[in-house]
Formats: sequence, C-alpha cells, structure tokens
Amino acid sequence: MKLNDPFGRLESRHQLGYEAMRDTLHNSGIDTPQAAQEFINKSKKRGLKFIGLVIVLLLPLILLLPKAMPVTISLALFFVVWVFKSNISAQSYIQRYIDEDLK
Repeated sequence: MKLNDPFGRLESRHQLGYEAMRDTLHNSGIDTPQAAQEFINKSKKRGLKFIGLVIVLLLPLILLLPKAMPVTISLALFFVVWVFKSNISAQSYIQRYIDEDLK
C-alpha cells in the first residue's frame, strides 16, 4: 500500500493513459525509437506554439481591460501549467513505449 496512492487510482489512471498513447502510436505507424523521439520533439514544439498562441490571445485582453488582469493572468498560468503537465506525461508515456515495446 502506497501512502500517496492508497487505492491505486493514480497508478491505474497512468496505466490507462499509457495504453491509450501506446495504441495511438502503434496505429500511427510509429515503430522505431527514432520515430518516437521525433514525435516527442514535435509534441514539445506543438506545446510551445500553443502557449505562445494563448499569450498572444490574452495579451490584448490585459491591455484592453486592466481590471481583469488577475483573472486573465490566472487563466494564462492555468493553460501554461496544463500544457507543460500534458507534455511531461506524454513524454514519459512515449519513453515507456520506447523502452518496453520498441527495444
């Protein structure tokens, strides 16, 4: 029994996420470690583009409505954290796919 996950819910959620990612990668034809690594690099670039897009869209809102700045900055921070967390999870799933299925 783990103290930070006593009922194994997080572990089962991570396992389901990995299986979904593995199936997607397999169905997409990613069957070499190099292709999987390229997929990781593309996902990093895609995440950075998304963060840039969110900042570009929310910056005019900050300039037009200065009183809404705390809410807007909170929303932008939420999106940045969400994208980083999603990218980190995806990278760990893809690395696990490389280690378990492609080697």
